Amino acid sequence: MNDLFAAIITHYDADPLAVSLTGMYNTEAPQEAVFPYGVFSLVSDVPDWTFSENFENCLLQFNIFSDKISPVEICALYDLLKGDVGVGTGFDFLDLPITDYEAISLIRENAILLRVEQIWQYTVTYRILLRETGEAAKALTVGFYNLLGLL
Repeated sequence: MNDLFAAIITHYDADPLAVSLTGMYNTEAPQEAVFPYGVFSLVSDVPDWTFSENFENCLLQFNIFSDKISPVEICALYDLLKGDVGVGTGFDFLDLPITDYEAISLIRENAILLRVEQIWQYTVTYRILLRETGEAAKALTVGFYNLLGLL
C-alpha cells in the first residue's frame, strides 16, 4: 500500500487543498503540527480477486482539523477535500494514478463534522477499488491457473 500512500501525497502536493493546509500526514500528525492540517489513514483493505484479476477494496479516511472558533474554515477545507470533479481537484471520483494499480473508483462514503475540546474535525471516508496491473498481478493469474490445472 506504500504506492497508494505515495499517490495520495503526490496528488495532495499538487492540489489546491495543499495551499490551505499546513500539512497532510499519514496516519498521525506530529505533536508540533500547526492548524489547519490533515491526516489520512487506510482503515480497511480487503483483497477481492477473481479468476483473472486481483482487486483491492479499501477504505481511506481523511481527517482535517481546524482550531478556529467558527466552522467556516473547516467547511471550506471539506469543500477543497471533495474538490471539483471536472478539473480533477480534491478526492471525489479522482482517477488516482498509482504505480502497478488502476484506480477503478474513488467514492466518498460519508463525512462527520465534530468539535472536541475546541478543535473542529471533519472525518471523511472514501472507498477506493484498485485493480492490480503490475507483474505481481500477472504472476497471481498464471499461478492460479496452474493450480486449477491440478484439479
